[in-house]
Amino acid sequence: MDNLARKDEQAVPQLEYGQVVSVAGSVTVATSFGELKAQRAVSCLVSPEPGDSVLLSVDSQGGAWILSVLSRAAETPTALEVDGDTTLRVRGGSLTIAPDEELNCISSKAALHSEEVEISAGTVSLTSQFFSSNVERVKKVAGTVDDISREFTRRVVNYFRFTREHEDCQAESRRVLVDETLTMQSKNSMIVSEEHVKIDGELIHMG
Repeated sequence: MDNLARKDEQAVPQLEYGQVVSVAGSVTVATSFGELKAQRAVSCLVSPEPGDSVLLSVDSQGGAWILSVLSRAAETPTALEVDGDTTLRVRGGSLTIAPDEELNCISSKAALHSEEVEISAGTVSLTSQFFSSNVERVKKVAGTVDDISREFTRRVVNYFRFTREHEDCQAESRRVLVDETLTMQSKNSMIVSEEHVKIDGELIHMG
């Protein structure tokens, strides 16, 4: 019984202040009784840097754990690091990320699943090698749209286009292929050609 009590007493951790010496491979921390090799606790999300003041949990068996980073020696970016798959879950509330400057997301693959997404931005820029979208209905309202493409292909079942005022098409050449009936209706029509105008059909009715 006495041996068991002494074993439990030796396993009791003690809190200790320390300063990070190096983080190469493992974290080396200088304490009042010498340097220790310490591990970062799972709850300590801030990755320690050399010169940081940290709070450690030390036991007599040689175990040392960094519980938290208390202060940073230099003005270096703070890195939150976790190992393995991680889930951030908020129950019964919302989550807001509000940086004063930039918000960057860097990942090999990103996915967003939501019933409703709202984006409000002054300027949106998209650079991609391939873009694919599959939506049931699209409604777009814009003051000015400038679309520049090397090649543009659109395949639809029914296509309706309404132009309230002027519509202008400029091309080096243009071809219209219709399987059945082509109808052009206007108050005034004018065809101007510098060279030839050819109308070919089994029956031509003019007037």
